[in-house]
Amino acid sequence: MKPFLLFLIVLITGFSGCSNKKNTTRKPVTNIQITPSNKIVSHGNEISLTISAKLFKDKLDKIELFIDGNLIQTSEKEQFSMDLNTSDFLVGNHQITCKTHNKSGKTGLNYASFLIVSDIKPKQASFELIETLPHNTSYFTQGLEFYNNLLYEGTGNYGTSKIIAYNPENETIKNEINIENSYFGEGISVLDNKLYQLTYKSKKGFIYDVTSMKKQGEFNYQSKEGWGLANNGTYLIMSDGSSKIHFIDPSTFKFIKSIQVCDNKGPISNINELEYANGFLYANIWMTTSIIKINPDNGKVMSIYNLRSLVDYIGNSNVDVFNGIAYNPQNKLFYVTGKYWPKMFKVKLK
Repeated sequence: MKPFLLFLIVLITGFSGCSNKKNTTRKPVTNIQITPSNKIVSHGNEISLTISAKLFKDKLDKIELFIDGNLIQTSEKEQFSMDLNTSDFLVGNHQITCKTHNKSGKTGLNYASFLIVSDIKPKQASFELIETLPHNTSYFTQGLEFYNNLLYEGTGNYGTSKIIAYNPENETIKNEINIENSYFGEGISVLDNKLYQLTYKSKKGFIYDVTSMKKQGEFNYQSKEGWGLANNGTYLIMSDGSSKIHFIDPSTFKFIKSIQVCDNKGPISNINELEYANGFLYANIWMTTSIIKINPDNGKVMSIYNLRSLVDYIGNSNVDVFNGIAYNPQNKLFYVTGKYWPKMFKVKLK
């Protein structure tokens, strides 16, 4: 081999070795310690965090501490502690994210979570049965709401979902509309003369003129499922079967805020049919005979009503679960029923 060619091969090999050399700098690791150790605290009490970084012989640039995606603190110390006043947060689960940066440009992420439970123990409240009314046993009740002295009832199941506007005293139907067989109807609510309807798993809702019940449009929402629907005069309020309730702008259908429903023990799941009345939210809990009264500002459960005794009046083994709450501002009573129930009940929630 000629000397020049040998020199060229060595030169190329040398450059190749340099270019393939790996950067052995490791990503920093952050440790998150939470006090109390069970990571559960009553609303209004403090929770303590201790953050420490492991840098693997590198130097720290900074640590960024986020809670629920919001930057809470930035520190240039390898270890720091802080106390959080939980009054500044809503009840429910909260996620901590620590992003650690070192001088070499590497970043590391670590996560933790804590739970804030309500500082209020819900009252076991009573109710008074005022009157029993008939209810169509073909209605798989999903939503119930009064508007202009008519009761609007939304029903579910594929192929039989519809909305009926009627007088509950004598079951006289004023108007009725069926939805396509490919949709499973869910909660309904009337806001600004528009009737809104959710569907179960299609992530789609429908808009109707409340008087003619002619379809005016469709909308999509962020949750995987649609369950209950209500409104507070400004926003649509939606449940999705979890412990969360979402407030939706009716002009954009974007989530404005979400609350997590909690009592003094933790989140309450299976929030179903909703009703907004006198500044509070009332909700069915799926697969139970309970209605809970919720503070819509913070998600705290204020009262629990067990309506189990109403089932004794039904006398029909073919009925499904308790579902349906409508407040009638005319007589200031709640109307409650269930899926396929032969009766509807006027009750006073005390």
